[in-house]
Amino acid sequence: MKRLLLTLLFPSILSFAQTKDYKNFDKAVKYNKQGNIEKSIKYANKALEKNPDWSQPNLLLASIYANKKQIKSAADYLLKVYNENDPDDKKGIEQLAKLYYSNGFYDEALFYLQKIEGLDTTQYKFTNQIARYIANCNFAIEAIKNPIEFKVRNLGSHINSDNEEYLPAISVDGKTLVYSRRFMKDNILQEDFFISEKDASNAWSQSMPYGDNLNTYGNEGAFSFSANKNIAVFTACDRDDRLGRCDLYLLIDGRAVNAGKVVNSQEWDSQGCFSPDGKYLYFVSSRKGGYGGKDIWRSQITKNGFLEPENLGGSINTKHDEMSPFLHPDNLTFYFASDGHVGMGDYDIYISRRKNNLESWGVPVNIGYPINTHNIENSLVVDNDGKTAYYTSDISGFGLEDIFVFDLPENMQADEISELELEIITQKIGDEVVLKNVIFAFNSYALEKSSFVELDRLIVYLKKNPNLEIEIQGHTDDVGNDRENQILSEQRANVVFEYLTYRVNNTLKHKGFGESFPLENNDTEEGRAINRRTSFVIIQ
Repeated sequence: MKRLLLTLLFPSILSFAQTKDYKNFDKAVKYNKQGNIEKSIKYANKALEKNPDWSQPNLLLASIYANKKQIKSAADYLLKVYNENDPDDKKGIEQLAKLYYSNGFYDEALFYLQKIEGLDTTQYKFTNQIARYIANCNFAIEAIKNPIEFKVRNLGSHINSDNEEYLPAISVDGKTLVYSRRFMKDNILQEDFFISEKDASNAWSQSMPYGDNLNTYGNEGAFSFSANKNIAVFTACDRDDRLGRCDLYLLIDGRAVNAGKVVNSQEWDSQGCFSPDGKYLYFVSSRKGGYGGKDIWRSQITKNGFLEPENLGGSINTKHDEMSPFLHPDNLTFYFASDGHVGMGDYDIYISRRKNNLESWGVPVNIGYPINTHNIENSLVVDNDGKTAYYTSDISGFGLEDIFVFDLPENMQADEISELELEIITQKIGDEVVLKNVIFAFNSYALEKSSFVELDRLIVYLKKNPNLEIEIQGHTDDVGNDRENQILSEQRANVVFEYLTYRVNNTLKHKGFGESFPLENNDTEEGRAINRRTSFVIIQ
């Protein structure tokens, strides 16, 4: 009886198998592997002529059209295989939703994600990933309805080429640009640093390979300056002295050295960025103890080297990945990229703020569409004016990826830093900073009204850095009596000290030096004018 049953079933199985055109399907698979996409499409469609519901050719065509970015066509073929109302097809519908989601079709993605959410089945576990996709779709739909102004400009042929240019770094003074270029050299795919300086007309000069033997046949990237440009940090992988897969290196006096085992781990450490006051090195690491895969950390810089890194915390880092930290010269505005915060889907750029350098970073805000899209956006750097931003994109240009510039929307801008603040952050601790526009009446310690503008700029900086200690210093030229000059310098330093003391909580000191420390020769009026000055030094 069992043999009879098998005999009766076999013809039907054979008949069913005969409806599937494996000959044409095998050709479709072969041509797809060879990269002959048009022939693959042709034979896959032939295979479907006898059995249009056959899943394998439909899935092959869905994959082909997805790779061709013909998303609607890819979705149509997936829907020939999966039914959004069938709980058994829940995983397939999730693939359909992800296809729409990853290509920026947020309304369609949301429709199918909500279908998944509404299907009640014990066979398929509803994941937090679905809830995350739904939140991102809702955010993206609203962001697209309310786009921000975004006018982007290619930096031109002095910077970009027919190769890939990416990871720009701008100096604090805004006059130097360093970036990475990927190209073939001696039949080897090479990544090198290139540098450009602004010329007299404020245009970027023709870029050149970075000197100091920084470029090697290895893999270097993610360059960043200290505020005074005396030190740079960059990432290198697979070097003999590495501690992990990729390490942070410091460029000091033209020599590259590993940043050491306190900063570098046995994992992946990259994308360093100095704080403008020189007190911290921010970087990205996949080390243990974080919130997700890659987190942003920072290590305090002391006279004796780096201190143990600290994680920036759950406000910045998520259980997914964060990258490309950039701390603006105002020391209050932090830009970074994340694929874990609510956004447009992949890596988006976010901004976080604080009121002074003792506060923790605030809740990040997505900088908006169309700066952020369904694609990857990262590596944003911002000029000291607070609004001019540089980033990498493949939207158009000379090659695969180019560096572009645009103005940030006003609510996403950092604070423009004054010339005084620029001078402060580019000096070493203990260097004299002259208050150029602080002026006294002749042979008097009465401040001219114009002086308060400069003093108020100093107040702004001190409030941003409440733990900063400074000493106000008074100086005179050599005209007149030594003792009288000493007294006058003390009185002038004291007047500035008192004006500041009532307005900031910093630790302040003041001292007069008379004519003891001239900057120029006192033989000329110009020299004497320079020597008559009020200045300050940062104590710590």
